[in-house]
Amino acid sequence: YVVGHPLDQYRDKIRELATHDCAGLETLERSAEVTLCAMIASVQRKRNKDGKPWAVVQLEDWQGSVEAMVFSNVYEQVAADLKPDTAVLVRGTVLPEENAAPKLSVRDITPLEVARMDLPRLISIRVLVGQHSPARDAAAELTRLFERKRGETEVRLRLEKPRDFSVILDVQERVKPDKEFRAEIERICGPESLEILAS
Repeated sequence: YVVGHPLDQYRDKIRELATHDCAGLETLERSAEVTLCAMIASVQRKRNKDGKPWAVVQLEDWQGSVEAMVFSNVYEQVAADLKPDTAVLVRGTVLPEENAAPKLSVRDITPLEVARMDLPRLISIRVLVGQHSPARDAAAELTRLFERKRGETEVRLRLEKPRDFSVILDVQERVKPDKEFRAEIERICGPESLEILAS
């Protein structure tokens, strides 16, 4: 691609939704569940012994490519989305091949254009106060993070001093608690400090 990869426009969505990339399936066990975001490079439509349609789809992302099998039990529900040069979100299971690259058994395909990031409506963030607090300037760091990650999710802060007190505060800012946001919360407030209260 001369001007850039067609997936570039979906970079944020891919970061949030994909669990693996096309090149990262070799080390996975048989039937491991994966979610890939890729371009459909080609589609070969076929028929099985019973005359039912199925397809072999070549998927490509920034890292590489993988052959995906759309068996007849799934074919009807995804057939309309099997178009070359389409960016898609693919859920499926890994099919290891002897002496060859693994293939993917497709369970579901959604055009990336309409794939949604299901973010919660309300989250709680636990902030420890006192000398055992993991980040001295947690308040300043959280403020910066909330400004950078504005969204639709409501935030409740739980200020806690273990075995002493716990105070709950509703925050005015609404945020977008994607993967990056959650990783930052863990860094600032410690592991398991984010809890989903309503999805």
